[in-house]
Amino acid sequence: MKKLLSILLLSIFPLMVFAQQTDSLKLGKSNREFFIKGDQKFRFSEYRKVFTNPEALGYMKKSNTNGTMAQVFGAIGGGLIGFGLVKEITKTKTVYYNGVAVKEKQKGGWGLIGAGLGAIGIGIPFAISSGKNLKKAVDTQNRNPGTDERKTTSYRLDLSGNSIGLTYQF
Repeated sequence: MKKLLSILLLSIFPLMVFAQQTDSLKLGKSNREFFIKGDQKFRFSEYRKVFTNPEALGYMKKSNTNGTMAQVFGAIGGGLIGFGLVKEITKTKTVYYNGVAVKEKQKGGWGLIGAGLGAIGIGIPFAISSGKNLKKAVDTQNRNPGTDERKTTSYRLDLSGNSIGLTYQF
């Protein structure tokens, strides 16, 4: 009797552990699995498949636009800082006049470094806004997962290999 009871409990345990099937949306940690919805993993570029709520889709589009602007300003600022540092490091130049070596000082690159820092400073609010809109989109999608307001209840019996599962969605 103890064996039968333990076998019964051990066979029900996987059903209790894996019975919860959720369709909530989570953010992943890499670009290959940026959005995780249930068992499926989606890339960032597939956000139109993930978001079914129009309000969440609007937040996602704003996030995408702000992220692009942050990347543009960040790339321009990084390029200006790099070019300005190279100019500052190599500002003395040896020039030969009639066979005589003369060291000539060029203008430094501090102006370019400052402009680059300014461009990065402009890009930071765009990046922060992109992250906030992304979180708003995920929260809105999880709060109201579909555009259809009708509540449907469904039962599904899953038979696979040597397991049986009953799914109840409401």
